Amino acid sequence: MKNMRRMLSLLLALIMSVGCLSASIAVGDAEKYPVSWDLSALYASKEDWQADYDRVEEMIQGHTEYRGKLDNAQTILEYYQKFYMGELTATQTQLNTYAQLGMNLNLVDADYSTMAAMLAQQNSEELQLSAFVEPEILALPLEKREEIFSDPILEPYAYAFRSYTDPDYAPLGEEAQSTLAALEPALNRAVEIYNILNDVELPSPTITAPDGSTITLDDTTYVEIIYSDEYDRDFKIACNQAALEKYAAFTNTFAALLDSCASTYWAEAQLSGYETTRAAAMDAEDVDPAIYDMVLEAGHEGAADYQRYLDAHARACGLDEQYAFDLKLYVSNYYPEYIEYDDAVDDVRKALSVLGDDYIALYDEMVSSSRIDVYPAQNKISGGFSLSINGADPYILLNYYGSDTDVSTLAHEIGHAIYSMMSAGTQNPTYANATIFTQEVASTTNELLYYNYKMNNAADDEEKLYYLEELLDMFTNTFFYQLIYAEFEDNVYAAIEAGESLDAEQLSDKWAEVFKTYRGDSVVWLDGARYQWASISHLYYDYYVYKYATDVCYAAAICKAITEKQPNAVENYLDFLKLGSSDSAVNLLSVAGVNPLDESTYKDAMEYFSGLVDEYEAIIDARQ
Repeated sequence: MKNMRRMLSLLLALIMSVGCLSASIAVGDAEKYPVSWDLSALYASKEDWQADYDRVEEMIQGHTEYRGKLDNAQTILEYYQKFYMGELTATQTQLNTYAQLGMNLNLVDADYSTMAAMLAQQNSEELQLSAFVEPEILALPLEKREEIFSDPILEPYAYAFRSYTDPDYAPLGEEAQSTLAALEPALNRAVEIYNILNDVELPSPTITAPDGSTITLDDTTYVEIIYSDEYDRDFKIACNQAALEKYAAFTNTFAALLDSCASTYWAEAQLSGYETTRAAAMDAEDVDPAIYDMVLEAGHEGAADYQRYLDAHARACGLDEQYAFDLKLYVSNYYPEYIEYDDAVDDVRKALSVLGDDYIALYDEMVSSSRIDVYPAQNKISGGFSLSINGADPYILLNYYGSDTDVSTLAHEIGHAIYSMMSAGTQNPTYANATIFTQEVASTTNELLYYNYKMNNAADDEEKLYYLEELLDMFTNTFFYQLIYAEFEDNVYAAIEAGESLDAEQLSDKWAEVFKTYRGDSVVWLDGARYQWASISHLYYDYYVYKYATDVCYAAAICKAITEKQPNAVENYLDFLKLGSSDSAVNLLSVAGVNPLDESTYKDAMEYFSGLVDEYEAIIDARQ
């Protein structure tokens, strides 16, 4: 059997769900970089957290002092600085960060979940107290608003305040906003339930082994079987089917959760006057709706090259029939053994050094802090993320198993973190945190730079081929897989918006249809694969997944400019990272030399991918 890919972490692609292990993974004895969060840097005790919570409770009562006074630039500036740009916001962010990090370390910890519930209730209270603000300002004549918001003292916040001078902007009235705020703690809770069900309570499947014994297919056992020479291919296929069917008995529950989530987002969109949930989600980040359709079209056009890559992989592996778990096999004879976390940090640093000393200084600051939690543990949330506290102090969660893919994930998440740090260092608090749409550009650019570095510094052709395969795998997972999710998600909302309820079997049929649109017959379709939609946590964040696909296109253009040493490529990219959310995504990305509204941007990305497949096929054909 050829070398395994991704070891334990490969389950994300195999069964589209990375479950948490029942115990912490073993780690090295002498690591030079911190590997755990120090939450005491936020609060030394839960009593300190409570004291800040109580202080915020007092501070938010001050909203009502401004009722009837928001009719001039000075008072409006004073109000927004007090409640959205100063001590109150900083304290609220710290409270939320502590609660969220604690919950993600232990999904069943009652203390942290109680904190999160308290904060949701407090947020609801504040939204009710401030519900008068928008209606009061918008009740002023348009000419008066134009006069107010043209005042030089508000100029630094012009983009954030743009809706106040938009003659077509029609927000909810105070009563409606107050009602919606009161409902806030009960809304958007589906993802919390999903995380507990998926990462803690969902049982692992069992299977009868060839010797008659019963095997529980937890993550570790599944990987050991799939890549062991002790079992024949028929048993491995049966294990793959059993792993895929993990969700089958629970699809009605997952369908109900997704229905609740999507219905909530649709209701919120309608209340705000949008015709579709997609329109509301994209407008919230000031993203042109045309982008969604352009990237889907590019995906359909690029599907032939995707299938060409999959078919080439099957040929190289000598497979007449290729299953999902076969996609984790390498053609290359090179395979890195377990990569120590310290080595991973050092390797990513070398890869990102092309971005210059200022970037690397922030990298060193981040990896030397106690703001990265590295290893998997019982009840810890799966996957990885970066969470920023006031921009300047981001936290990263990893589930590091020592594979090369985990090293790439480190590069990805630290891209988010440094983007936050750079924006916070140059922007006022209103713009310090970039939107997710542009955040994924920074993370994906780092991954591409990492693989480019590994290919260019490979010791021989086998190692270079290995990283070419990794790059192809990363691109297909970030672009084609995410478009599968995005197209499926669009159908979910179409059903909800048509007044239909989500039916588990219909969802499974649609999932199979969309998946086969992209992968064709290049991979054998097992019946259990139709339930994989239930494993996608990002479906609980409205219209989130398409951003990965768009952003890998933008990242490819940025990476190409940097690696080809085009004039000012690095400087332009770093300037983009310093802009936070201070303008529309289109305008921000233009600073980095990318035009999201130009179809050629997506065609170039497909040509980039096609070129990688050409290179891959050439190597394979030369080996035949």
